[in-house]
Amino acid sequence: MISQAKSAGLNVAIFPTPHFIGTVDSSTPAFSSFWQNAPRDAAWWQTWFTKYRAFAVNYADLATQTGSQFLILGGDWVAPALPNGTLPNGESSNVPADAEAQWKAIIQDVRSRFRGQVFWAMPYTKSNVQTPVSFLKDMDGIYLLWSAPLASSTTATKADFTNEAGRLLDNEVAPLVNLLGKPIILAVSYPSAAGAATGCVASGSGACVDFSSLSQPYTDNSSVSLNLQTQADIYEAMLTAVNTRSWVSGFISRGYFMPVALQDKSTSIHSKPAADVLWYWFPRLLGVVQ
Repeated sequence: MISQAKSAGLNVAIFPTPHFIGTVDSSTPAFSSFWQNAPRDAAWWQTWFTKYRAFAVNYADLATQTGSQFLILGGDWVAPALPNGTLPNGESSNVPADAEAQWKAIIQDVRSRFRGQVFWAMPYTKSNVQTPVSFLKDMDGIYLLWSAPLASSTTATKADFTNEAGRLLDNEVAPLVNLLGKPIILAVSYPSAAGAATGCVASGSGACVDFSSLSQPYTDNSSVSLNLQTQADIYEAMLTAVNTRSWVSGFISRGYFMPVALQDKSTSIHSKPAADVLWYWFPRLLGVVQ
């Protein structure tokens, strides 16, 4: 895949993410049970950091061998391992006091083996952007995992989505960019399901499903309503907002399922109306078309 992308003149970023087996329910990320059930004592944490280092270094070597331009570390699943880390349920993860030193050492090891750009992936939350961990200054940029609610009502319009996206970017993300002095890439992910814009896709039992549970390899959730247009409207709103903010350095559509076009509720935009929106905006964001 990397060779094919390079032959097509594309830049390549490698974002290594482990797969966790099982989940508590469709409203809970699969990694939640892993962290909840882990011992998280001193010996366990030392093993975890040792194994993450091997994991990161392995992909640093792959990025070097394949001539990739970017390596992305982190992700929402590593949040409990960050300084002052918390579990998905909000409890302290009992992360060791030297967590920041551990991360700095891992980043140093990665850089000794890969000369390209190293970005850090972190989920957009208000607390993350207001109190970023200090080792982010050691990174080349931020890969912001973005699935932020753009409306509080199901009757909100596309213009409402655009206004809220702009407000969040200006009030909460721009200060982070100014603080770190690093480029930021928005890594956007919204399912083609009713409720995606509000951040709550209803499960049918009074809960909100985790967006990732709507994608392969999970089976279809019949309680969730398919809505391809909502996904397209969200993408158009996000791209409209980004277009007037030159400090946003890039835009990624996460969850793209390349093997086949799916008219399902997943976050993949392959052959969905949202893909047409990106087709329209891509040359305009690059300045190829005015």
